[in-house]
Amino acid sequence: MNRIAKLSLLILFVVSFNKVSAQTTNYQVHSLFVINIAKYSTWPSHSGEFTVTVFGKSKIYDELVKNSAGKSINNMPIKVKQVEDLSQIETPQIVYLAEGKSSSLDDVLKATAGKSIMIIAEREGLFKKGAGFSFVIMDNNTLRYDINNSELEKRQIKISKNLSALANEVL
Repeated sequence: MNRIAKLSLLILFVVSFNKVSAQTTNYQVHSLFVINIAKYSTWPSHSGEFTVTVFGKSKIYDELVKNSAGKSINNMPIKVKQVEDLSQIETPQIVYLAEGKSSSLDDVLKATAGKSIMIIAEREGLFKKGAGFSFVIMDNNTLRYDINNSELEKRQIKISKNLSALANEVL
């Protein structure tokens, strides 16, 4: 990655580190993180649409739809969908595990095993239980993320070293 791209990535994430209220989730910031994580990650060859599936009811769905409109990742237009049932997940590039579905992580991991599907969890700490990324709100109320690199590698997903450098914790 050239120097300008690295600087751009850093600026995007620094700008995205808006303060987040401990009482409410700032889904706009979460959605920007999801899109930027996707932009700086690589999946095995795929054509068609770049699909982000929100598993469970979450306001991030609306924010992802807004923030991804007219955009593409790896030259594929972004498609965002929301599902309530595990059987509806299919084969997106990203599954965003909403807070209310956090207890379903094991089921999601089993349903997506052996597939190049990145799991991003809204609930803190789920990266230790198999999610590729999970969000964490720091003591100063800034949003950060933790990474489970070994889980991503098992799924043949590569992430930019800059994503790892900006992470709170990496396994």
